Amino acid sequence: MVYLKKILALCTLLAGIAGTAQQRNKIPNSFWLQEGYGRALAIKDSNYSYYNLDNVSCKALVEGNITDRFSVVSETDNQLVLNPGGIVNYNFNRVDALPSICQKSAEKNTSIEKNFQVFWLTFSDNYAFFRERNVNWQQVYSDYLPKVRKLKTEQEFALLLREIVRKINDGHIRLEIPQALITKTNVAISKPVKSKQEVISDLQNAYVDNVKTYNGGVLQWGFLKNGKTGYISVTDMNNFADYVPKLDQDSKDFRKKYEAISDTKTPLAIFEDELRGVDSIMKIIIEDFKSTEAIVIDLRFNGGGYETVALKLLGYFVTEQKDILSVKAKTKRGFSAGQHYNLLPAKNPYRKKVYLLTGHNTASAAEIFALGTLSYPEIIRIGSPTAGIFSELLWKELPNGWEFSLSNEVYSDSKGKSYEGIGIPVKHDMHYPKDRAAFYDGFYNTAGFADKALEKIYSLEK
Repeated sequence: MVYLKKILALCTLLAGIAGTAQQRNKIPNSFWLQEGYGRALAIKDSNYSYYNLDNVSCKALVEGNITDRFSVVSETDNQLVLNPGGIVNYNFNRVDALPSICQKSAEKNTSIEKNFQVFWLTFSDNYAFFRERNVNWQQVYSDYLPKVRKLKTEQEFALLLREIVRKINDGHIRLEIPQALITKTNVAISKPVKSKQEVISDLQNAYVDNVKTYNGGVLQWGFLKNGKTGYISVTDMNNFADYVPKLDQDSKDFRKKYEAISDTKTPLAIFEDELRGVDSIMKIIIEDFKSTEAIVIDLRFNGGGYETVALKLLGYFVTEQKDILSVKAKTKRGFSAGQHYNLLPAKNPYRKKVYLLTGHNTASAAEIFALGTLSYPEIIRIGSPTAGIFSELLWKELPNGWEFSLSNEVYSDSKGKSYEGIGIPVKHDMHYPKDRAAFYDGFYNTAGFADKALEKIYSLEK
């Protein structure tokens, strides 16, 4: 149940309802179904239960009062709109009662065929990208049901599900299978000569002067050796909260100290602390770069995090408010209404030339940053297209207790175009390999370390 516990971060809604109901008494005892996520909410006498729904079960994820976790965006007799601290609001429609399956105790079911059907139906109801991933989901059912009926063991079933997931080829689909059922394969997996941290270190040694770091290296900045261009590397879109003293930010115990504080915080407080952390460090960086003629933002080693952090960072490199993206969620009947996001510039943004470096490992929240730059053609993208996986991970559970995630949210640019599966394009393509190991190793040759993207920037800045 490791990943379903993460639903607590999304269940910030419960506290907001609690505070609103107790203070204003506007939300009576009621039942609600969430659009596009397979969730249900019950409110009764200041007690709240949030349920995970599928076609055969209804399981309570969170029950009771949870405070300081959510804001209520709007409420009417028939609709409740809640926000968990991100850029996406969650819409709930009122119903007379919870589905009948919610009245029954959830029982573990180990039938392989039943679990396969739940897996297939859950994707059918909630997965948003069969067309983009060139997958005929009905054909998958027809092809695999006969195979499922021949399976004898859970291990065989685990291998079959992993085979289906590989066909979809979506980096946000995860299978949490008991370790004892995972078999080792003899398939050779390429490993880079250098690790991610070694590549970043070698890059900075070769191209960047006066490197400074923040929060264990989540953000690093300095000056390219041409002397007039700033360089910022962001390796995650989280862990920006200012929890650890500066003297300890580069220590081996940084992560332990950071988590010791974050573990005491409610999810909503963490979101707010992350954004305050962005503001705090970016004010320092903007001041450091006041004499530069351009800035490079390197997201080639960034696999994601909080989209709010990504867009907060982007606000420091634009000078005009714009509608930059929209989000909609997959439902059984189609899609929910799109929600549009307007990006606000920071009070004191960087006002000169901006280059953005991306690659095939730039994923999730990091590519939401890249998606936002499409509305600002003055930002020049260099590298390779991003990974093409934008949605939050929607976690579900099979009747046998196995957990899995899928992509149910469609992010589009200001013109309504989605880049799922293809990624955000670049102006200057360095043709990076998609294989992570090959990408890392590509920085090295017989002459030493070389970064084609930074060399391109040197040529553009002459």
